[in-house]
Amino acid sequence: MSMNRLSCWSMLLLLGAFAPLAQAQQESGDWRQTVFLYGMGATIDGDAQIGPLQVPVDVGMSDFFDSLKFGAMAAYRIQNEEWSFAGDVTYMNLGSSQTTQQGRASLGVDTEQITVMATLGHRVAPNLEALLSLAYFDVSADLRVRVLQQVRTASRDASWIDPLLGLNYEVPVSGKWRFTLRGDVGGFGFGSDLTWHALTKFTYQQSDRFNWYLGYRAIAYDYEEGQGANYQHYDLVQHGPGAGIAFHF
Repeated sequence: MSMNRLSCWSMLLLLGAFAPLAQAQQESGDWRQTVFLYGMGATIDGDAQIGPLQVPVDVGMSDFFDSLKFGAMAAYRIQNEEWSFAGDVTYMNLGSSQTTQQGRASLGVDTEQITVMATLGHRVAPNLEALLSLAYFDVSADLRVRVLQQVRTASRDASWIDPLLGLNYEVPVSGKWRFTLRGDVGGFGFGSDLTWHALTKFTYQQSDRFNWYLGYRAIAYDYEEGQGANYQHYDLVQHGPGAGIAFHF
């Protein structure tokens, strides 16, 4: 993915956007910090279009590791009894292709995606947080269509920032287990037409400093820009089970 200087600065500003707000609330109590490292076996569904060339994207879970060229995911959260701030970064480089049984036609798509989400949370009930987030997306797509000997290709990059509103519900369920359910919706025409994010997970508290979790996550967006040959449209949903570890300090 071509990451120009503007994109790099955008991600850094996004991660720091809410930090002063969280810092200003230090009088509310002691802060607890957590670093998360996690993996996700994703299914990606939807459509990608560049100019007149449109390709369906369908990377099933069984195809995910064959399609995955590289992926990295990490998050950071700081919180006290009233406020929280979190930053989450995911990077995926995927490639897939489909060919007819006779081999007369084929479709191919390579995508690189960076997603950076910064979230400010405020506790409104013992087990419930109200969330305000900014999500930065950087998507690079290469599309290929072959029919007999005719081959058409197209490549574009797109980046945008979306605001999101959400809720995060977390409750103890049994012993050292906790259940978390989160939902966010946004876009509203600022960057994409619509963006939504959902997460559910079960966490086991191994010790005061360490826990591990299993869950399911989905991130979706409907983004379009440009006209004619410069038109691009990405209507994609990335979802699947995940597992991770967390370190507290």
